[in-house]
Amino acid sequence: MNDEITVIVVDDDAQSIKRLCEDLSRFPEVLVLDTFQSPEKARKAIVRKQPALLFLDVEMPEMSGIELLRAIQPELNNATKVVFYTAYDKYLLEALLSSAFDYLLKPYLPDELTAVIERFRSHISKTDKTDNNIEQSLRKLINNENVFCIQTATGIMLTGIDKILLFQYDKEQNSWTMMHIDNYKLYKLRKGTSAEELLLFNKMFIQISKDCIINLQYLTSIENKTLRCLFCYPHDHIERTASQRFYKRIREALEIF
Repeated sequence: MNDEITVIVVDDDAQSIKRLCEDLSRFPEVLVLDTFQSPEKARKAIVRKQPALLFLDVEMPEMSGIELLRAIQPELNNATKVVFYTAYDKYLLEALLSSAFDYLLKPYLPDELTAVIERFRSHISKTDKTDNNIEQSLRKLINNENVFCIQTATGIMLTGIDKILLFQYDKEQNSWTMMHIDNYKLYKLRKGTSAEELLLFNKMFIQISKDCIINLQYLTSIENKTLRCLFCYPHDHIERTASQRFYKRIREALEIF
């Protein structure tokens, strides 16, 4: 377990930020990565840095903390926990409904902040134990290369190699997604997953462009001029285009002369 607790603070009031950062400095394991007075400016940094704890003021002029959380929630790792802190307790119920980890009323007491940090420490400790148990169970379960175990944005997913049509990189969410043949839904994968990792899972996966990896067992043809990749029925409505850069590699992988 990494003992460091990374933090980002978003509050339109500079004095509130200063006080919170000073109070957080009492905890040696807490590292404040960044602070923002503007929710809009905070969005990209939060998604990029994925802090362990995110302190959000609820009532801000541009956008409320609850609105900010809802906007970035699809791009946050499950590990990131949110603490709403505000002078208005009328937001308590809405904050809890927005999946807040905890809630602080301004002006909070030092013991109240300590309780939040202690609760987070306890949560991380329990999560680490659970993750280790899950990993051990999965290692026993997966005993052949036809089973694909993947960490998605919402949890762990087990599926067969033959159930995966392709992987697509989503530039907006800055992460890879997986298309399942049963519903053609794109499942967002864990942030940080690389193309190299996906290609290592099975030799049937081949990269056709910078942002697409396909399952060769469903490929029927690649058109010479357009480099359009066509899939077999009933997946023939799905199309992807190979890039010139990767086309040579595809030919080599298929041993075409």
